[in-house]
Amino acid sequence: MTEEPEDTGHGEADDQPEDEDPPTPFTFKLMIVLTVIYLGYRLAEVIVAVVQRFLR
Repeated sequence: MTEEPEDTGHGEADDQPEDEDPPTPFTFKLMIVLTVIYLGYRLAEVIVAVVQRFLR
């Protein structure tokens, strides 16, 4: 008598494991890039304002 492997409910056609996250949408990546650029610009403005205040 041979033992058959237990059926785990996962077919052989599954290309991706279940624990893998879906890819990040392009619009989310774009939003992050634009936010970083904006915050960098605002930081530069603050630095310029502080330097101008102390150099007067």
